[in-house]
Amino acid sequence: MSMSEEKQHSDFNNLVTRHLSGELTPGEERHFQEMLRQDPKKQSRVDEYRKIWDSAGSVADRRSYDLDSEWDLMKEKLPGIETRNASSRSLLFYSYRIAAALVVGLLFAFAWIYATRVAGTEKVVAENEPVEVLLEDGTLVMLNRYSRIRYKKKFSESERNVYLAGEAWFDVSGDPSRPFKIDAGSAMVEVLGTSFNVNAYKENAAVEITVESGVVALTAKLDQQEQIVLRAGNSGTYNKNNKELKLIPSSNPNKISWKTRELYFDSSSLEEVTELVNRIYNTNLVIVNQELASCPITVTFRDQTLEAVLNVLELTLDLEITRSGDEIRLDGPGCED
Repeated sequence: MSMSEEKQHSDFNNLVTRHLSGELTPGEERHFQEMLRQDPKKQSRVDEYRKIWDSAGSVADRRSYDLDSEWDLMKEKLPGIETRNASSRSLLFYSYRIAAALVVGLLFAFAWIYATRVAGTEKVVAENEPVEVLLEDGTLVMLNRYSRIRYKKKFSESERNVYLAGEAWFDVSGDPSRPFKIDAGSAMVEVLGTSFNVNAYKENAAVEITVESGVVALTAKLDQQEQIVLRAGNSGTYNKNNKELKLIPSSNPNKISWKTRELYFDSSSLEEVTELVNRIYNTNLVIVNQELASCPITVTFRDQTLEAVLNVLELTLDLEITRSGDEIRLDGPGCED
């Protein structure tokens, strides 16, 4: 392989790694996507690498990394790598050699983890319960279930950047000289000092912001010419499909119930109530008699246990509550129209 080809390989490796980890700037991301459109072979490679990147997620939280054993794991995923001669080794193997030498082009998640640890990057993952994170600038982050956040242990003197996948509530420490920016996948959030919630689960059709205090700017990640400004009491969304930003003047307090443990219902249907309770308490309420689904209920729960919530629902709507496996079944005669 010539020096020119090696340079091309390393440049492409670097782009792929930064793309997969969400670190490309909007301009770089547009350039990268155009490159893939013009070269289907590169798109195929990226698709292949993404599968490896995603499958490495369970390894991402290990406290130590053995590059030799991880290479053995990769050989199992991609049989035949060892048998290729020096002149025909794939871009994949070449990328790993570079990663192992800590030079450039960190393509795989394993090598990327190693590099970010050296660079002082921290990653926190919330599994079945919310996790509280205190950043070095004093910003408090409450990470919801099945969410993760990545950030530098020590922010730079000019900016504070974090990367969020999932949902989190932020209480940002004020610092006008260093804007606080959240990369939420398809959307960008920028603040100076405020408290707000970001819902950016990958499977959701939209990224949603709910502001508790201060001012927040929401933009599309790939087109930051347009933005909406949110103030206390506002919500805002960025629709991933139609690329539309939308300001919602009055926010729903239940949007941050997972953090506040406060649930507000005003003539809400039992179906709406069970959906929210399932999400907040990580449980599985099932309405057996569908005539119950539309029954209205007005009630407020403030940091109540699940059993307390069920007792109120049982008494209010004359329910019969039984348990079967992981299901909590709600049954009864229904309610009058």
